[in-house]
Amino acid sequence: MTTTTTTTTTTARTDTALQKAKAWFAALDWHVVLMLGPRHKFSEAEWQLLGQRASGISPSVQAASVVSALALAILLSWMLEPALQVAGFVVDFVMALALMRVAAWVWRRPTMRSLYLGYLWVIAISVFSNFLLGVYAGFMHLDFSVGKTTVAQMGVALLLLASFGLWVLAMWRNEFLADWLSDQRLREQAAELARQLSSAQIQPHFLFNSLASLQHWVASKDDRAAPMLASLTAYLRATLPLFDRPLLSVGEEGEAVQRYLEVMQARLGDRLRFRVEISEAAAACQLPPGLLLTLVENAVEHGVQPQLSGGEVLLRADVLADGSLQAEVIDDGPGLAAELEFSAATHAQPTGAGAGHGLRNSSLRLAQAFGARARLRVAPADPAGCLAQVLVRPEAAAEPKPR
Repeated sequence: MTTTTTTTTTTARTDTALQKAKAWFAALDWHVVLMLGPRHKFSEAEWQLLGQRASGISPSVQAASVVSALALAILLSWMLEPALQVAGFVVDFVMALALMRVAAWVWRRPTMRSLYLGYLWVIAISVFSNFLLGVYAGFMHLDFSVGKTTVAQMGVALLLLASFGLWVLAMWRNEFLADWLSDQRLREQAAELARQLSSAQIQPHFLFNSLASLQHWVASKDDRAAPMLASLTAYLRATLPLFDRPLLSVGEEGEAVQRYLEVMQARLGDRLRFRVEISEAAAACQLPPGLLLTLVENAVEHGVQPQLSGGEVLLRADVLADGSLQAEVIDDGPGLAAELEFSAATHAQPTGAGAGHGLRNSSLRLAQAFGARARLRVAPADPAGCLAQVLVRPEAAAEPKPR
């Protein structure tokens, strides 16, 4: 019985080991195993994106390459015969610089074609280096046979090492760029999803309440029904661009805000007073769609509706002297106890009382669209009420990105 159990256990372990081995072999990429070269291929549009964002070689790395070339030349020349050391140092240094130049070229576009052309350049540089040493030995009437074996061995070793190093460089860089593009696509998808979700957050209860009021007025033959229907229809038409554009002009969104306030004024009557003041220069600027509408909705909900006497909402937008876009939503309601501010440069979102989901969403979308150039500030207004201010600096004024 014990023998049978032991045999069964051994068989099970063997089967498990075979399954693991099969899975391991199945996961192998034979294109890589056989050292055929980089496996990922990129379109020209992807190469342009990579060239802008992920292909720079910093000056520090370039300086380190020169230092490495110098160290390599000293080491190799020291291994040569004394009569060839000076010439060997010069030739080896130039050869190392040339090899690093080839490596930098492969680094920028690590493809099968660049790798195999790099191999050819490595062979050409190695052969030419030996040729120069031979010319030097003949010119100086040296007995080149003394160091010929050493030079040949060093040449073969360097040829193999340089080829393998070039292969490792091309493979690693190709995988890195593929991963970078994959992450970039995920970030773009996340930003698009956030934009769609935030665009879909045009308050549904506003539509339900407006339709309920409209239904009641139609049933009671109230004279307010026709203007309300016209304003609601214009509002829905004006908000259609919010769902399919990454950016929307301030003028177009101002139209949506105007229609929204008209609908709310039809519902609230004299309790709501509003003004929309957008300069011609500001109207041509762009912001994430629904951003100003969200701020105006907050002003109506928290600044006007809680007061029996109602209140006033002002949307104004202008371009400042330095080219910055400044858009402000001001109400004369209860206001805030403290100021809230968001800046992409600090990678922080507003917190505390008043920092609701809509405000945090708006600040995130500003950061996705403009980075450190954009700022959202919500503060007590003077003399009373609340001020929501969006400031977008021109691109030339943005802080330089760290390399």
